[in-house]
Amino acid sequence: MVTIIEDESDNVPLAHSLQELTTESTRAEAAPPLEYPNVSRIVRAGPKLGADGKPHYLIDDIPDNEKQRLIRESGLLKKYAKDKSHGTGSDHGSDEEDELQELQEEYDRASDIPLWMDAIIYTVGLAAVYGLFEALVNQQYSVEVTVMEVIQRMAKVAPALYAIVYGTLRFRKTRVVNLVMLVAACVSGCYFVHLNLHSPRLGIMRRAPGLVTMWIYFTFLMDVRPAVINAVVVALFWLIDPFKQVI
Repeated sequence: MVTIIEDESDNVPLAHSLQELTTESTRAEAAPPLEYPNVSRIVRAGPKLGADGKPHYLIDDIPDNEKQRLIRESGLLKKYAKDKSHGTGSDHGSDEEDELQELQEEYDRASDIPLWMDAIIYTVGLAAVYGLFEALVNQQYSVEVTVMEVIQRMAKVAPALYAIVYGTLRFRKTRVVNLVMLVAACVSGCYFVHLNLHSPRLGIMRRAPGLVTMWIYFTFLMDVRPAVINAVVVALFWLIDPFKQVI
């Protein structure tokens, strides 16, 4: 005879069994815990050290003359001077004003390119423009011209171009020079249009390279408003054509 003995520990309610199975499956599917970085290993960012061991910032790579140019173009000097003239400056602003004044004077004295060298650069460019139009005029009338002849003509006009460029660059900030450049640009542009419309002969058209060169230079050197006035005057002269012959 077989006797079956029941173990009381096996008599677990069904609800408890399901709860244990659910808990075990949830733990198995749970993500592993996050590993936080070690704070002690984080290096704080800072400026790079130069060769002398001192901190080296990005602004140190900008040249001093470039810093002065940025300060001047930002208008801080003019704004500060305007505030001082109206009495809105601070009491301790005299030292700052002297420092800004010295900074502006130093910027005026500092120049990457001297004036005479700047005039040479402009002269070379204008001489090239003159030679180009000289070759175009001769090509238009089927006149053979060599490169050496064009270079010789460019060399002849180079001293006059240099004198004009040097004078205009030196006094370009004055109102008289700006007015003279405006008048000269209008005259040269209108005369060039007149030559194209009424004087298409080779002898007269040889004046065109010099007129075009001066017209381009004065228009390039002027401010926006005088340049616009010059363009409007020349365009009206071309449209109206006051020297046309009425048949």
